Amino acid sequence: MLLKKSLCAMTLVPLLSYSAHAAPTQVSGFVTLGATYTDSDQLAFRSDVSIDDGKAEGIDFGSLSRLGIQLDKQFNEHWQATGQFVLKRHVDYSFDQLTQLAFISYSPSPNWRVKIGRTGLDLFMMTPYRNIGYAYTETHAPVEFYGLVPHQNIDGAELSTTHATANGTITTRWYVGRSKDFLSNFEYEWELVLDDIMGLTLAYEYDSWLFRLNHSRAEIGGEEIDHYAELSQAVQRIPKAIWPQAISLVEDVTAVGSKISYSTLGAKYDNGEYYTQSEIAYIDASTDVLNDLTNGYIHFGKRWDQYSAQLGYSFTEGNEFETPAPVVSNPLLNQLFVALDRGFNYYVNDQSTVSLSGRYDFRPDMAMKLQFDYVNLKRDDNQFMLRLQSNADKEKLWVISATLDWVF
Repeated sequence: MLLKKSLCAMTLVPLLSYSAHAAPTQVSGFVTLGATYTDSDQLAFRSDVSIDDGKAEGIDFGSLSRLGIQLDKQFNEHWQATGQFVLKRHVDYSFDQLTQLAFISYSPSPNWRVKIGRTGLDLFMMTPYRNIGYAYTETHAPVEFYGLVPHQNIDGAELSTTHATANGTITTRWYVGRSKDFLSNFEYEWELVLDDIMGLTLAYEYDSWLFRLNHSRAEIGGEEIDHYAELSQAVQRIPKAIWPQAISLVEDVTAVGSKISYSTLGAKYDNGEYYTQSEIAYIDASTDVLNDLTNGYIHFGKRWDQYSAQLGYSFTEGNEFETPAPVVSNPLLNQLFVALDRGFNYYVNDQSTVSLSGRYDFRPDMAMKLQFDYVNLKRDDNQFMLRLQSNADKEKLWVISATLDWVF
């Protein structure tokens, strides 16, 4: 436990006295001041499923706002240390949670690099700049794709290579380690731990094109959600004749201990004036709680000097688990059935969003952005948006967001 808590700090200090002639520490950062408005009275906007606070039918100034500081120390041509700390809305404001990056890197040659410590979890095309709003046209990354997995970093090791050829550049990245973040909604907060992560990313870049493939595997660890023990005990007391499948259901509804795989395929084209980007992902697991989930997005954009505009579409689809119901009905059995059904279908959030966003770069280091999202929620009890009550009906709603982004 002590080793886990100390990992971030340990990775930043071993080389501080390595060379008396090391370059000064470089300090950079980014700021986003954001506001969102949602015209729903039961749901608030959130950028990912870890966020536990929000506001419906009003202006929310905390949903997209963040502050980040990055420190880079170059000791010589081979060794470097990096730390990045981000303050944004979250369940936990501990130093461990604020630390997004904390690693030492070693490059024996320009084409090879090893990182040890806390690095970016390279699941997505936007992983290197997911927190840096200035880096993309939207006010926020597509929620149906980036909001599903709150984990942004991994504690472990990474090996990356870059090879230039006459037909383009090939990049590979292997990583192993552990990651943790929260799932939250109106009723609970649960720390989702990913143990034994192993992943591989392959990327090919040629002219204005970038193609990217990622495959990652992990085991879900950590503790059971708080109310699981209470749910299990209540189910154990139900006669088999009343609900024959109850015992097996409560045993299967937990995700802890299950294996999970995550695969993504992405492509990007950018010639400076026109650009398009798309990613699609598939999630599979050894549990019905996380099984056969597909999500993706595509967007098109155009730039005019300091201005740019973008049209996007994102979606998520899952196969709903048909939870067997008890033979008889009463308030207690109905409550237990709803709890089990929610557990199995927590991630089955069939929905789509059509977005239109615009950006104005009024300074080389600052930009203003405005975005309109039309969100179609195709299921009740949605989890991507933040429920502000115990249940929420499916609906169609607007989310309007605006940001001021600055990098320094």
